[in-house]
Amino acid sequence: MTHRQQILCALLTLATAAVVSAAHAQEGNLVEPLPIEDNGSAACGRYQVRWQNQPPPNFQTPGSATLQATAASGQLIVDLSWPLAPGEKVIPLWCGDLLGDGRQALGYELFSGGAHCCFTATVVLLEPGAPHLLDAELGNGGLVQPTQLDGSGPIELPATSDVFAYFDDLSFAASPFLPLVFAYDGNRYIEATRQFPDLISGQLAQAEGDLQSAIARQVPAPPSSQFAYQEQESTALRLYALHVLLGDADQALPGILARVSPPVAAWLTANQQAALDALGQVYSLDGDAVAAE
Repeated sequence: MTHRQQILCALLTLATAAVVSAAHAQEGNLVEPLPIEDNGSAACGRYQVRWQNQPPPNFQTPGSATLQATAASGQLIVDLSWPLAPGEKVIPLWCGDLLGDGRQALGYELFSGGAHCCFTATVVLLEPGAPHLLDAELGNGGLVQPTQLDGSGPIELPATSDVFAYFDDLSFAASPFLPLVFAYDGNRYIEATRQFPDLISGQLAQAEGDLQSAIARQVPAPPSSQFAYQEQESTALRLYALHVLLGDADQALPGILARVSPPVAAWLTANQQAALDALGQVYSLDGDAVAAE
């Protein structure tokens, strides 16, 4: 399992374990994962979906990818194709009745190749013209299994955000990932993470525990490297960001600063505005996040 897959699996478990079974039980609103293969075929409702990356993805030669959906009659409904640079490939994710209206939607990602980047997520309806429900540049993050988060209506699209990848002096391994949710607005899927505070609160409990564990692991005195405090910085930043998404960061920040090591408190204080600015590039904060003084 790759580093990205480990991150996605961990965040998916925390964010959606309690509601996945309910989503799969909702009649007529079922979304099924597709085989994660370079070339393959799978049923998607009344359609057959086929995808192909040729040649098999590698970092030496360019290639091409196709993704098609055909009806039982053999009629070609969706016909997509891409030129691929070395290392790139198309990854099918899932398909099903996202909107609950009987139409089938297909989610896929275009992967740029490389150890840490990049994933571009797209969701299209399987009908002539393949209308796009979502186009999102997710960097090192990505879509996970669609989940019914509000109990009814179109299914939401949870994802992970790498908003803090390499933030300030953090290494990639120490860069905290955050939850991200896209919700249907009647026309397309848009970022709507803060509409689901229960999901954020569930991750907040885990972040609290992670910070406590990081604080309990003593930093050598004097610190042996510039990375000595990165675990505390990473977990404190994630905890602070989750409070920003919940809208109570001003109340939570003093308690976070009081718990961490003084160098970490100074680092987070100095980077508070940069963190808010970064979050504002990805999330709809609706003016609730107060600028650092």
